[in-house]
Amino acid sequence: MSRLTEALWWNTGEAVISLFAAAPSAEPSDLAFDISGCTPDRIDTYHLEDVEEVLTGLQVVEYDLAFDVLPAELGPYLEQCLQQVCARGARVAWLGFEGSFHFDHLLTEDTAQMLYGVAASGEPTVLALDDALRTGPEWPKILAVYRSKLLTD
Repeated sequence: MSRLTEALWWNTGEAVISLFAAAPSAEPSDLAFDISGCTPDRIDTYHLEDVEEVLTGLQVVEYDLAFDVLPAELGPYLEQCLQQVCARGARVAWLGFEGSFHFDHLLTEDTAQMLYGVAASGEPTVLALDDALRTGPEWPKILAVYRSKLLTD
């Protein structure tokens, strides 16, 4: 079992995919994340409060997609989830393990190993499902490009 798979099943009874979206509005979209007939068993939505105003003009919403059984084609499913959120107005969206989120460490090198996908409006979606890619030297560089889009007004 890869570190990715282990991390998604941290809640033992179900796999949880945490998707973060930074957008001008904090209102969560009515996204069902129903892609190719695969729908989460439960979706929990959280508004993450940026008390120190790290992100000027953006709000972050976390979507926790809970599954009893993960999608058979996990990569394409995750890619489409990220693209769907960006199409609905997110400037940047990313996937992270439980405990990966903190406003002071958004898409930074010190959290890179805990992040496994990123997308931005008008940019390609990039996944790091392979443990070697996620822990390698290129992944933090890719995240830095998307971080700059996150912090740009």
